[in-house]
Amino acid sequence: MAGDAEPDDLSQYPIRNVFTSHSLPEEWIPPDDESVMTDSQQDVSRAQLVICLADVRLRSDTPIGTCDYPTVHAYVYPAVYTFEVYEAKTARQVTAFTLRGDETADLSCPPYFSHYADDNSVDIAQFFKDETLHGRLRPLLTRPAG
Repeated sequence: MAGDAEPDDLSQYPIRNVFTSHSLPEEWIPPDDESVMTDSQQDVSRAQLVICLADVRLRSDTPIGTCDYPTVHAYVYPAVYTFEVYEAKTARQVTAFTLRGDETADLSCPPYFSHYADDNSVDIAQFFKDETLHGRLRPLLTRPAG
């Protein structure tokens, strides 16, 4: 794709945690298991798919906005996210797909992140809307098991 950067390390771009900042439809989340003593009370043994964020790349050298923090000025750049989906039981890859960032610059700003003290600015990947992720996942979650 024109404008893609060289392969990047995911940690290079501060991004919001994809699955704690997104709300998935309730029927897609495993039910609670009161016997599990973890941060997440979901019964993960009932999960059928595992969705992994595999890559984040900036799509352009031109920022779409900024985020101002007390110690650093951050630029928000258009981004593309690559996800991989695996069958939980067998670890077989079901599919991979990409999402282009479609969230506003303001809503792409993470509430906090780590950076080196001598950094004057930071690059932030434009995020994507819940609906965009849901639209890509829905066919995987609502089709008959094959």
